Amino acid sequence: MSNILHVIAVDDHTVVLEGYHYMFQNLDHKNDHLKFVKARNCEMAYNTVMAHRNEPFHLALLDYSIPQYEDQKLSSGADVAMLIRKTMPRCKIILMTMHKEIDIIANILETVKPEGFINKSDCSTEELQHAFKEVLDGNIFYSKAISNYLKRKEKGIVLEDIDVRIILLLAKGIKNKNLSNYIPLSDSAIEKRKYRIKRLLDIEGNDEDLIHEARSQGFI
Repeated sequence: MSNILHVIAVDDHTVVLEGYHYMFQNLDHKNDHLKFVKARNCEMAYNTVMAHRNEPFHLALLDYSIPQYEDQKLSSGADVAMLIRKTMPRCKIILMTMHKEIDIIANILETVKPEGFINKSDCSTEELQHAFKEVLDGNIFYSKAISNYLKRKEKGIVLEDIDVRIILLLAKGIKNKNLSNYIPLSDSAIEKRKYRIKRLLDIEGNDEDLIHEARSQGFI
């Protein structure tokens, strides 16, 4: 009997799904054949998972931001991941996202505990294929942004989302005196935030130094 690798990929962009399919077709793995199933939203993912309960997937590749399915209270790829955890507990999960928000990353790591967690801006096609193979081989793969978050957390260097928003606004050229137009804090509260951020990141310089260091550590 042939050895079949059974994969589900969920993304709301057809071209992305086709790209993943091509990568798995050309992936160096021990399976003789590939069964690759695609879904474009939470509803399609739910129906596909339910239809394959007796033929569970070996790997689920899930985009975080996909159209929701209100009837089953599924609003993201993370919710689909939890459905798969419950329905197919041996299925390995790789979550893909463009988000860098601390609360989203932390929640996914805590609740889903994916075998693979990738920020899309981190990886080339070759690196993605490497990530897929690593997870199939039983290893954990986190892309650079995720790994950097975990390293910062271990050191106690974790910025709140509003801190990251301040840095992003500064990086876009918004002047300090105008930050309160974009963030629901007073000027003095924003300055206190900036002081705290610079202490956490060990920065003694100006805002340009803050932006540079935030970029180098993967906050923005």
